Amino acid sequence: MTAADLAERKARLIAQSDLQRMQAMLAWHAARRAVSPPAPAERSSASRSIAATLIGLALPLAGAGRLRGALRKLSMVAMVLRLLRAWRAR
Repeated sequence: MTAADLAERKARLIAQSDLQRMQAMLAWHAARRAVSPPAPAERSSASRSIAATLIGLALPLAGAGRLRGALRKLSMVAMVLRLLRAWRAR
């Protein structure tokens, strides 16, 4: 193998690794966009006040510990639903 062949192979490997790095970044952004909650402009204007009211009512009834666990589970369910909805839209 000559020096020119080695230099060409090295340049090809560098270009290939750059391409794979860009593809990985695009996949990461697509996954993040599918899992993240909708932007404030896409949400209902009343959704924040409704959520605050529901939490304000549930806190004294269930207690902080139970409500924390329930909200954690509900946020996971919402994330899975957003993921499924984005996957079905593709």
